[in-house]
Amino acid sequence: MMLARIRQALTSRTAGPLATTVAVVLAVLLAASMTSAWRTEEVLNARVAKLVGQLNDSGSYWRARAVSCEAVAGGQRGSGAIRVAAGKEGDDAAAARLAKEPPAGFDVCARMESADAAVLSTLK
Repeated sequence: MMLARIRQALTSRTAGPLATTVAVVLAVLLAASMTSAWRTEEVLNARVAKLVGQLNDSGSYWRARAVSCEAVAGGQRGSGAIRVAAGKEGDDAAAARLAKEPPAGFDVCARMESADAAVLSTLK
């Protein structure tokens, strides 16, 4: 009885046009969704590119600050030579050296050093 009703609904004259209308509506909704997703992806890619640029600029800024800290510290130790952080030894070795030999006389560098030491001591 129920199967007969389902068969009658699927074979009726209105089933074909109704199914076609539903398929067209779903295709339009899919196209709208894809367009929205592409726009969102473009916005997010632009945002990521902007953040990467800011990160690179920030990294350059902090590398320059480390070099200036090293230069001031090297000049105050009486060596007379300005040592460049991350020169031949690389970033990690320069960071380790700066952690072992805190820059003297440069307040910002000294504060950064003590903050780093405090964070590292909590991790051990």
